[in-house]
Amino acid sequence: MAFDDRLRDAFLAVAQHGSIGRAADALNITQPALSRVIKRLEQRLGVALFDRYASGVTLTVYGEALLPFANRMGTESSHAVEEIERLRGGSRGVLRIGTVGSPGVTFLPKIIERMTTENPELRVELLEGVLDVLEAALLDRVVDIVLAGELAEKDEILRMNFKIEDTGSVIASTSHPVRARGPLTMADLIDVPWVMPPRGTFPRRRFEQVIADIGMRQPHVAVETRSVMMMKGLVAESGFLSWLPRPLYAAEERADLIAPLDVAGMFVNRQAYLYRRRHGSTPPVAVRFLETVRAMYG
Repeated sequence: MAFDDRLRDAFLAVAQHGSIGRAADALNITQPALSRVIKRLEQRLGVALFDRYASGVTLTVYGEALLPFANRMGTESSHAVEEIERLRGGSRGVLRIGTVGSPGVTFLPKIIERMTTENPELRVELLEGVLDVLEAALLDRVVDIVLAGELAEKDEILRMNFKIEDTGSVIASTSHPVRARGPLTMADLIDVPWVMPPRGTFPRRRFEQVIADIGMRQPHVAVETRSVMMMKGLVAESGFLSWLPRPLYAAEERADLIAPLDVAGMFVNRQAYLYRRRHGSTPPVAVRFLETVRAMYG
């Protein structure tokens, strides 16, 4: 079945807006016309892609299966246009990078500054997330480069010969009462409330492994959040403890709001690497990013 741009755009618009009417407005076509396009696509596939309700539509299991492929087609089309523009001598492009927080803060600003200075028409799209989110984004071609810790070994992903290091440590507000106790162990902090990423995410698993390695009991994690800003807010203002890489709280440390705690065994060196897809073409702007990294950092 030919899945042309019109069918793809119609499907993605309805999936995004959850309503035939809102999707039709976004596409600047009539609602009956869009309904006919979706119906034609469903007839070609032989399955229903949406469940219809009075309040809107939701994807069926078949629609959920089609969604990542439709997104990928749009991204690949953009890559093709970028390649043609490069061959024609154009300087425009979109650099799509996925990153975990700390290495991104430490490493990416100078690279992006140099690239946007050299190419004022460059547009950079940054996706910040945990490892599982970034791995899926790389495989689904949502991003072309990932800066992260240890991704699982996969034939589809290539780790580049480049490493960034920083340290993770327990953090508390500069006025937290535990600072009066002097050097600490995790046993001293068991009953203090903690804020951490959700259980099962890579940062949380790494934190739990570090504690297990030093033979200590896991502390009470009172709040779980993926928001680094919320974590820092609870640490600075509400007496919580957390465990973060230093670059992520550098501004608060300079402002004398947050500082690391001297906790035995909890200063940990962390590594991050650059990854790209092993197979298929790499967009020219992503190739230029890797060239810039090599030129600036060897």
